[in-house]
Amino acid sequence: MIELFKNRRSRHLREMAKYLRLVFNDFFVFALLFFLGGLGLGYSNVLKSLTAGLWWAPFVALVVLTITAQIGRFATLIEDADRVFLLPKERAMHAYLVAARRYSQWLAQATQLIVLFILTPFLRVTLTWSLAMVAGLVVAQVVLKDTLLRLDLASAYQVTGQRRMNHWPVKWGLSLVILAVGLWGTPIAAVVLALIADGVVAVWLQRHWAHQQIRWRQQIASEDNRMLGIYRFFNLFTDVPMVTGTIHRRKALDGLLRRIPVRHDQAYLYLYARGMLRGTEFSGLVVRLTVIGMLLLAFIQGTWLPVILTALFIYLIGFQLLPFFQQYDDIVFTHVYPLTWEQRLHSFVTLVTMILTTTAVLLWVVVVLANRQLMPVAVTLVVAVLEVWYLARIYTPQRLKRAAQNKG
Repeated sequence: MIELFKNRRSRHLREMAKYLRLVFNDFFVFALLFFLGGLGLGYSNVLKSLTAGLWWAPFVALVVLTITAQIGRFATLIEDADRVFLLPKERAMHAYLVAARRYSQWLAQATQLIVLFILTPFLRVTLTWSLAMVAGLVVAQVVLKDTLLRLDLASAYQVTGQRRMNHWPVKWGLSLVILAVGLWGTPIAAVVLALIADGVVAVWLQRHWAHQQIRWRQQIASEDNRMLGIYRFFNLFTDVPMVTGTIHRRKALDGLLRRIPVRHDQAYLYLYARGMLRGTEFSGLVVRLTVIGMLLLAFIQGTWLPVILTALFIYLIGFQLLPFFQQYDDIVFTHVYPLTWEQRLHSFVTLVTMILTTTAVLLWVVVVLANRQLMPVAVTLVVAVLEVWYLARIYTPQRLKRAAQNKG
């Protein structure tokens, strides 16, 4: 079973490496460096304005560390067919799950250490903590994360004769209690509590796992959910076949469609607009990128960083909309429409223009609210207008025409 997990882990890492090469391209890395530099500068400026003894500082640290403790899910790499083919080996699956928990530790614990490294200056300035106290909190956080992953492993088994318990409230409650003791009490007490909790879960698991059945359906659904989240992130940058959208009626948005003229040459515009509003794959992508961009711009100040981030998110949305042009190629009825390919392209360009314009306006409004200076606001507006015009009116038609020629 351990060899089976190693094989799946190797295959999983190769797949992740393939997508990560596409995500971290030169343009994205360049923008990411500017973004991290801006965040670091803003964080440094905020720390300079803080003083010791702020009453709300422990609450901020508690919220940040509690949320961080939930990051890093139990990666089992279990597949749907396992509940049939591996059911005779159910007892041997424990070694597989233990190996999966060890593998899950790497990224999860790295996340804890990175966040605590970033939070250390805040703790030293506002709580006047020594490095020894910060080190104690680091140990408590690491042991706490180990406990939460052990709880995930324990939840993989069905406790016979007991009502099924949702372990998520237990994880959040345990995190809040241990970290609150460390922040308002002493980090040593938090370390002791975390070690006790880790030991209790380990002893319970050792005594019960051999007599319990694995929750196959729950574990398969949990792993599918985890991988879907990863694929959705990759889908922001490249086409991922594993991500499929669903259809929702969304009757409340019908008013937007009534603005489209009922004319022969607007048939494709209505089709594309209806598909964008009803589908979740492309509309969800646009909404997610727009919301993320607005949140980032709300905390970013400066002259050039808001401009770069606005241009980056408009580019990402415009680039990711291109595959939507072929959304209905597999539907035979669209090929009998009495419309030319140029009319179809014109309708798609109109839709892209409306989407990018709406996104640009929302991002620019956030820049206006977050930056009181005229320079970044004006430059962002000019760059956004020029980029929307270029992406929608120049780049999109040329890219689609070139793809059609290569296909033909």
